[in-house]
Amino acid sequence: MITFFARWYVLAVFALLATALPFATRIEKSSAGAALSIIDTHAHIFRGYGKRGSSPNAFRALAAMDALGVERTFLLPPPFPEGHPGLYGRPELEAVVRQYPGRFAFIAGGESLNPLIHATPPDRVTPDVITTFEAEAEAIAEAGAAGFGELTAEHFSSGRGNHPYESTLPDHRFFLRLADIAARRGMPIDLHMEAVPRNMPMPARRARGPNPEKLKENISGLERLLGHNRNARIVWAHAGWDNTGERTVELMRALLQRNPNLYMSIKLDPGGPQRTSPLGPDGAIRPDWLALLKDFSGRFVIGSDQFFDEGTERLTRARRFVDALPPDLARLVARENARQIYRLSAPAK
Repeated sequence: MITFFARWYVLAVFALLATALPFATRIEKSSAGAALSIIDTHAHIFRGYGKRGSSPNAFRALAAMDALGVERTFLLPPPFPEGHPGLYGRPELEAVVRQYPGRFAFIAGGESLNPLIHATPPDRVTPDVITTFEAEAEAIAEAGAAGFGELTAEHFSSGRGNHPYESTLPDHRFFLRLADIAARRGMPIDLHMEAVPRNMPMPARRARGPNPEKLKENISGLERLLGHNRNARIVWAHAGWDNTGERTVELMRALLQRNPNLYMSIKLDPGGPQRTSPLGPDGAIRPDWLALLKDFSGRFVIGSDQFFDEGTERLTRARRFVDALPPDLARLVARENARQIYRLSAPAK
């Protein structure tokens, strides 16, 4: 007679075997009409390291990924300022990837390169600081990171202590130097930058928190960064969700036309401004967005910006977005573009 503990053991073994199978294989063996799998290139295991360890959140992330058909997630630290109390990055994320190598990859620099960039005024870059910056960038590459990030040139504060305002030139000398390293290493740069196409006041809806009253134009600086080294791939994060309302389809189209090394990751968040969202009120993809995606079909990826300790709403919206795309376009945006941009090998069958 099989005891309760014996039955529990058998079930546990089967569960572990199922987890060990490549995700693509499990999708193929699921019911007919299974959703197209996604590679999410921008997500966070948690907001601040502080009181949390990585493993519980990794389990939570895996559960969400399996439920929503995500085959792999790129984990990266937020763009931390210098001295942030909740800072985490490469060591913590490396540990998660080692534990689940087929399901996660990591991007680093938000915890190390970003504080250096924002602590160093563009006109006060010394040789010693350059040496420190370059050494850290090379260490990230040697550690097996998929890219550099999350870095920021313009980051608004939400009024919460763990989400501060940060601003610097997109063509800061450190960004230019990193572009050279990224080009040589074949590693994309993940860049968070609110679109400011002209000098303008801070939008009223973003007045809360320690934000400035005026914003300086930054699109020309972004283009100087892109033009500095065309072999550097820049992934401009959060297309479809921006706080100025200025990251329009028209602006993105013009930048994509002029800059062949510019890529964009798509974020959908019902809690933010919706003016530039790719989804209309009826949940369908807006015609201008669909035309943009078709015209630049190789330049967009999914980057949910999901914090796995805060639910799955953003990732759920990414799933709905992919499912609303025409099949050929969905395949590119959901996963194939990510494989090309981040030079991933195809999953085992």
